[in-house]
Amino acid sequence: MLTPEFPVRRNKLAITLGILVAVLLPHAAIAAPDDNCQMQISNTVIDYGKVTRAELLERQVSPTAFALGKQSMTLSATCRQPTLMTLYFRGAAGDANNFRFGNGGSFTLSLSTAQVDGRRVKLGNVNATGQQPDNMADTAVLAPGIGVVPVVDERTVKGTNFSVQVEIDTRVSGTASRVTDQTVWRGSGSFELVEN
Repeated sequence: MLTPEFPVRRNKLAITLGILVAVLLPHAAIAAPDDNCQMQISNTVIDYGKVTRAELLERQVSPTAFALGKQSMTLSATCRQPTLMTLYFRGAAGDANNFRFGNGGSFTLSLSTAQVDGRRVKLGNVNATGQQPDNMADTAVLAPGIGVVPVVDERTVKGTNFSVQVEIDTRVSGTASRVTDQTVWRGSGSFELVEN
């Protein structure tokens, strides 16, 4: 049986973990009437609730990390005129593929089930808006500094309606999970839709 290094009330360490994902784009959902696109997201806050260290130990995915689980949301953009839409996530980078979560955790964003104007499309990664995409597939990782663009037959595609499923996978390091009192962890950032 594993006991916490620093006992806290009934020998449990409680940590509250949450991720805030806000929508931000030049043409936001509260956009002026002359803006072309509006973006919406089904759930702007992912809250993992309270988790004890003992519960985290049951979710160990590597010698140094614990999984909080996967959560998902739907992101959609509606434009009055057909446009090529490039999606970015702006947040504090943990490393090349992850965003920072609290002090010692990280989360990844995976996109799938993309559609443009009701038609299934693939997703390609770009380093800059307007660039020819690479890694075209049914799923894509939205990494720090990397954008995602819809593609059909290996070409970018314009449209008026774009939707995609976003899966958030959050992990906490073993070292960072050792807390002496209830601790709130947060990760945040914003989606940005660039039209071109």
